[in-house]
Amino acid sequence: MRRLALAALAASCALAAASAQACGVCVEDKVAAAYDHEVVTRAADRGQVMVFAEVNGRGAPADFVPVARRAAARVPGVVAASVRAAESPPALSFALDARIRSPEAALEAVEKAAAASGVKLALLRVLR
Repeated sequence: MRRLALAALAASCALAAASAQACGVCVEDKVAAAYDHEVVTRAADRGQVMVFAEVNGRGAPADFVPVARRAAARVPGVVAASVRAAESPPALSFALDARIRSPEAALEAVEKAAAASGVKLALLRVLR
């Protein structure tokens, strides 16, 4: 009987783990949403930093996330081809030449360029 109970417990744990999904609340989920391993690897090889940010704005994420993405691609120091964005959870990432601009200054420039959409960014993580 004890073996059957343990087997049932193990099976239910396995099912729970298999059905677990990212909730988008923790920093790791937000970083993962905009993570691209190839971009991160390329940035490291070039001595660039990777910047991950939470994106907020007016309306639905489908309204403000693309605006943030386009704005980031135009900021000096940001590698335009590296910009990645996700709507769920709303997140943004990009490779940055930190000799040109700090991660904080880059996010400030993105906010300024996307001000019409009320875009606000919160720094989540910088990978050096």
